[in-house]
Amino acid sequence: MLKNTKILRSILATLILFIPLYPKFPLSTVNNTYVAIRLDDIVIAIALLVWFIYQLKNKFPVFKIQTTKLFLAYFASITVVNIISFLVNQTEPTNILILHLLRRFEYMSLFFVAASSLYQSKDLKYPFVALVLATILTSAYGFGQKYLQFPVISTMNEEFSKGQLLTLSIWTRISSTFAGHYDYAAFLSVALIIIGSVAIIIKNKFSKIFLLLVFVSGFVQLTYTASRVSIFAFWGGISLALFLLRKYLWILPISLMVVLSMVNSPELNQRLLATIPSLKQQLTPQTTSQPTATPTLAAPTPTIPQPTQKPGLFLSPTPTVIRHAPEEVFPEPDIDAGVARSGEIRFNVEWPRAINAFKKNPLIGTGLGSLTLATDNDYLRSLGESGLIGFSTFALILIWFIWQTKNFLFTKHKTLQQSVSIILLAGLLTHLANAIFIDVFEASKTAYMFWIMMGVYYFSLKNKSDDQK
Repeated sequence: MLKNTKILRSILATLILFIPLYPKFPLSTVNNTYVAIRLDDIVIAIALLVWFIYQLKNKFPVFKIQTTKLFLAYFASITVVNIISFLVNQTEPTNILILHLLRRFEYMSLFFVAASSLYQSKDLKYPFVALVLATILTSAYGFGQKYLQFPVISTMNEEFSKGQLLTLSIWTRISSTFAGHYDYAAFLSVALIIIGSVAIIIKNKFSKIFLLLVFVSGFVQLTYTASRVSIFAFWGGISLALFLLRKYLWILPISLMVVLSMVNSPELNQRLLATIPSLKQQLTPQTTSQPTATPTLAAPTPTIPQPTQKPGLFLSPTPTVIRHAPEEVFPEPDIDAGVARSGEIRFNVEWPRAINAFKKNPLIGTGLGSLTLATDNDYLRSLGESGLIGFSTFALILIWFIWQTKNFLFTKHKTLQQSVSIILLAGLLTHLANAIFIDVFEASKTAYMFWIMMGVYYFSLKNKSDDQK
């Protein structure tokens, strides 16, 4: 019998609250990158130390978790990839290889913290309550950024990542306590599926109304981020969850809400309209009778916005936060140009770079972190950095969860744990959809929360007795 999981439950609830809410203030810089050591690294290190002591006292029950071997296979594969990248491919700098290896260990270790905390209890309420609170507080802070000039901590470029306090211009998409609007949107797209689905299946009327209000508030935040991929990932994920839960009538109002948000949100609407011609331009071969020079794209690191440049974040030179500039100082941005530029960076720079790395070393890639900080496609990034070995061992972990869930997807009468599994399956697939255009497995806040979710997902799939024999 496993003992002393109460402290792990407290740690899990703390992590679910702390990770989304604490901004990315840097504590210590790392050479050759503007990724920094932060307070969340220390908090997670303490959590892992407590988890290790728990494992030691209970003779390492972690090895009774069926997916542990899959995780170990992935950890071994990326370790070998990095060793070969250093010794054979001579990938530099070495500290970046080590940093990205350790960060993947750190992110994925939270799966085991979450799974271990649920061993002795079938109560899934406390991680859910923590998630609801985190969503409420991040939404409140997001509204504060939009209307009350709450400060922003961003890691969108090297200068911002130094921990400067910023405030949004009137046109900038909100990021709440996250380091960028894409990360916040990816978090919301999954969190809202969980909260919305639970609100629909729950019986208590007061709880249902309260959760639906949280859901709507969070959805407004999602529209403020104007993230096209996350909006559609959310729409598909929650529709799938409601279909599998046999809550068919709810799909229509949720879909109507999504469509209305696309129509009524000016920036989201313009970005969606600009996407189709932008994609057509990127995918259509350019022909001309005159020879032209190959276009050169600048590195995708933006400069600090100044009052005479395009709107964006304001940089405050002191720990105080400045107010919004008037509209005439920062005119409305050219959405079409922004969408086109985003596509150019992905299709002409980041994705080809990852594909070339994969072609260079199809089995092992070129080493973790070798493709710089952004690829904006986690699948190409995994193939380019860790090759088929790293990609396949990582994919096996996710495939295991999908395979385990298939046994009761279409059963008419589902237990609570089975319903939770279906909701989390939708969350998993939504996260995977986000990964097509966002590096959600490398962005710390989204990666931490994803692996915590997967720990809860594992518990919902397995009977308590299975892991305590």
